[in-house]
Amino acid sequence: MKTYIVVGLGYGDEGKGSWVDHLVRKHGIKYVVRFNGGAQAAHHVMAPDGRLHSFAQFGSGTLVPGTFTCLSRFMLVEPEALLSEAEALAKKNVSDPLSQQIVSENAPVITPFNRLLNKISEVARGASRHGSCGYGIGATQHDVETLGNGALYVRDLRSLSVRRKLALLHERKVEQARRFLTAESVPLFEQLCGVNIYFYAQLYRDFYRRLRVVSEEEFRAIVKNNDTVFEGAQGVMLDQCYGTFPHCTRSNTTFENANQLLAEAQYIGSVDRVGLLRGYGTRHGAGPFVTEDANLSVPACHNRTNTWQGDFRHGWFDAVAARYALEVTGGVDTLAITNLDRMRDLQEIKVGVAYENADERYFSADRMRVLDCDYPTLADRTAKMEEIVPRYMTTPGFKDEGGMQLYLDTLGELLGSTIDAFSSTVGHKKGYRAASVASMV
Repeated sequence: MKTYIVVGLGYGDEGKGSWVDHLVRKHGIKYVVRFNGGAQAAHHVMAPDGRLHSFAQFGSGTLVPGTFTCLSRFMLVEPEALLSEAEALAKKNVSDPLSQQIVSENAPVITPFNRLLNKISEVARGASRHGSCGYGIGATQHDVETLGNGALYVRDLRSLSVRRKLALLHERKVEQARRFLTAESVPLFEQLCGVNIYFYAQLYRDFYRRLRVVSEEEFRAIVKNNDTVFEGAQGVMLDQCYGTFPHCTRSNTTFENANQLLAEAQYIGSVDRVGLLRGYGTRHGAGPFVTEDANLSVPACHNRTNTWQGDFRHGWFDAVAARYALEVTGGVDTLAITNLDRMRDLQEIKVGVAYENADERYFSADRMRVLDCDYPTLADRTAKMEEIVPRYMTTPGFKDEGGMQLYLDTLGELLGSTIDAFSSTVGHKKGYRAASVASMV
C-alpha cells in the first residue's frame, strides 16, 4: 500500500489541488481523503483536456474517471454547497459525481445558520476582521467542541428528527448573533431569522440518500486497504495552534489529522509526506505577511478578490516562515516548490532570509520559535509580527531551466532541506532531480 499526504506549508494557495491531481494520475490512485477544513477550500485543477475546476468538497482527483472522494470526520460538510459543486462537475463531463462521494457519518455539518453567524461576527469586528472566508467553519467547529452530540453531524441527516435539531440550533444561533449585531449586519441578521427550517430538513435528507455514508469502521477499512492521497486544506501558517492566531482557521492543517486516521486504520503501508510552498509568497485574508510587497508583479492566478478576504496578496519567499513550517510538521519526505512559471518575467528575485526588529520572545534572527497552543500568547506573537522588517537576499531572475534550478538550489540551502520537486512550465520540463510533477497552470 502507498499513501501520500499533501500539506501546504504557507498561508494556503500552494498548489495542493494540482499536486493531488498529479499523484492520482501518475500512480492510478482511486481514493482521495479530505482530512481538514471544509467548503472554504478552493483547489484549482486544470486537466490535460483543458477542463478547469475549483475543488471545495470533492477531492482534487475527481476529474480522473473512477476516483472517489472520502470526507473524513475531520472535514466540515456543507450539503447545499456540495450538491452545487456536483452539478458543476457534471457539466464538466464528470459522470454522476455524487456516486463518487464517500462521507463519514461523523463529519460535522455546516448549517446556513453558522454561515450567517460567521459573517455577522466578522462584520462586528470592523477594521479588526480576522480574514474569515464567511463559510461558517469556526462556528461549526465551536459547536462540535461545546455541544458534542448536540451539534449537527451527517449521521443526523437521515432522521425525520433532523428538523427538530435544526430548529434548536437555529434558535441558538439567533441568540448568539444578537451579541454581534450592528447596523451594518442587520440584513444578515434578518436572513438568519428567516431561514426556512423545513426546506433544509428536506434538502439534508435528500443529500443523505444520494451519497454513500459510512461508519468509522468502514472508513478505516478504505484507508487500510487502498492506495490513497490525503488532501490537506489551507496551510501550516493558518493552523489553529501553529499559525497566526486569530487570523487563522479553526482546523489542524499539519499532518496531525491524517496521521491519526492512518493510525486508527492500522495502516502498515508506506507514507510519503508531501509539503508544498510557492516560489513566492501569497496570503488571502487579514493577518501579518512579513515579506508582502504590493509592487511584486506576477501573472494572475485563479485566486481573486472577495467580500470577506479582500485582495489576494503577494510577496517574496519567506525562508524564516518556511523553516518554521517544516519544524512544526516534523519535516517532510518530499518538499516541492510550485508556481515557478509565474516568476519567469522577474528580472530580480528577493528571498526573505532573516527577521529584524523582531520580539526575541518569539523570534530569533532566522527562526520563529515553536510555542504551546496558548491563544493569548499566539495572538501577541501575531501582533508582534507586524513590527518585523525582513532582511532580503537577491538572486537573478530566470527564464530557462538552468536559472530555475539555481533558484531552487538557493532555496534548498536556505531551508537546509533538499528541494525534491517543482511545478512549472519553464523549459517544458516537469521535474527536479529524480522527481516528476505536474505543471501548474
